[in-house]
Amino acid sequence: MKALIVRLSIIILASMGLFTYVFADDSGDPTTVNKLLTDGTQEVTADELLINAPFDSKAEWESYSDKDVKMGVADGVYHVSLKGNISTFGLNYKSQSDTVIQVKAKQISEKTDNAYGVICRSTINGNGDGYYFLISGDGSYTITRVKGSVTTLVKWTESKAINKGQDENELTVVCVKNYLAMYVNDVLLAETTDDTFLQGDTGLTISGFADDTEVKVDFDDARVWSASLASGADTVTDTTSSSDLPGTLTSYDGKPKEAIAELEQLSVIPAGSSQIFNENHAFFTGQGNWFTPLASRAPHKNIVMGSELTFTVGSSSEFESCSLISRIKTNDQGTATTYVQVGIGNDGYPYILDRFSEAQDSSVEIGSSELDLKQPHHVLFTLINDVANIYIDGSLEISNFTIGERSGTYGISLSGRGPKARCDGRNIWAFAVPNVQAGQCAVSSSKVANKRNGPGTSFDAAGQLAAGDEVIVSGQAKGSDGKNWWQLEDETWVRSDLVTAVGDCANVPIVKP
Repeated sequence: MKALIVRLSIIILASMGLFTYVFADDSGDPTTVNKLLTDGTQEVTADELLINAPFDSKAEWESYSDKDVKMGVADGVYHVSLKGNISTFGLNYKSQSDTVIQVKAKQISEKTDNAYGVICRSTINGNGDGYYFLISGDGSYTITRVKGSVTTLVKWTESKAINKGQDENELTVVCVKNYLAMYVNDVLLAETTDDTFLQGDTGLTISGFADDTEVKVDFDDARVWSASLASGADTVTDTTSSSDLPGTLTSYDGKPKEAIAELEQLSVIPAGSSQIFNENHAFFTGQGNWFTPLASRAPHKNIVMGSELTFTVGSSSEFESCSLISRIKTNDQGTATTYVQVGIGNDGYPYILDRFSEAQDSSVEIGSSELDLKQPHHVLFTLINDVANIYIDGSLEISNFTIGERSGTYGISLSGRGPKARCDGRNIWAFAVPNVQAGQCAVSSSKVANKRNGPGTSFDAAGQLAAGDEVIVSGQAKGSDGKNWWQLEDETWVRSDLVTAVGDCANVPIVKP
């Protein structure tokens, strides 16, 4: 059977309206598709028709069948089906480099916990490597790169352009130079750049996301055109913004305060960060999943975290990892239900994983640098609102990774499958980053703090400030109880000794209650 691709993320979305669209004409003339391609940031031109597949012949496209997977031409369509939490694909063995691919896809099965779509530049080894342009039955889309493991290039996102369930969709995919783009039903959904694969076969793919899932999709009217950039350039500039992040840091392996000072100087984070914890050493060894919580009573949302990690691999046949964990939420049994994990896999590649729901939905990205695991490596990352950036040994490895917004705590973890697996963490630290603009003051608390309608305990209760939440301050006053109180944006008050204040708090105006 073909490559098995583990589910990385899926979003169950509300129902949305249907879109209509116009297909390319039967002759394969590129005029219609070229009008569509003007919507992108890069002007692409479809040229010669390389493949025209109405699927009235079994030649040129893969056929396969076993108890879980079936694929092949039947009844004028290319039919692909599977059962279970697996993926499969079929290829047309005509290697191309720069192409525009268009195909109609109709989900036949009823359940929507699936993905289906187009592969471009699938490598000749037939292991499933290549670029995947996927939509789901519940109306989401993604672009991923598969090279042994899966790297998310464009995260799962909902779109009203996608017809849900058993309604037909038309996918138009652009793979020209390092420019990748995805249209569904004549609507541009995503653009990105990547130069890992520059040539390969065209494929059609489906995935199931649960053990009891049955996925059936019919593909029809597949066309592949050669294509080029109108500019004639060999590469295009990355279409995603890096927010002017520095590519390298100099203070990544020394004292935490020096690292924070450099990040503030480079405007990666605002001024006013405060240290949450600093642990000298923690380690695990052996088979199993090991985890040590850190600062479990001090949750925060916006942080910088770092450590020197040394990873000794115990098994090369099963996945192992040595990682730092943050934004941890636990249930009543103390089990971590959601978290952000930044670490190193036993293949030598750094990664970030955001388990953003209690249903264990996750998104992941794998870095491009293979690390020497015989050496320690310095990991430093920032989590600011819904964006994560990861530096390895001072170099920016993963940027602008989207994460779920929430507060949480911290830890270090080993996932070991061999008896000699070991994860050493030295100089493990974290700083809370104020989410304030210049001139603002904000407060947060490591545990629930009561709010009042006025500055004093004699005033009525007005709710609570949740642990880890950060709120902008609008005023201050001396309370009727003799304590200092902060007035919050919602005009409630919280006692100053119960919270931590960050930012320009000395100049907060005094309010007369």
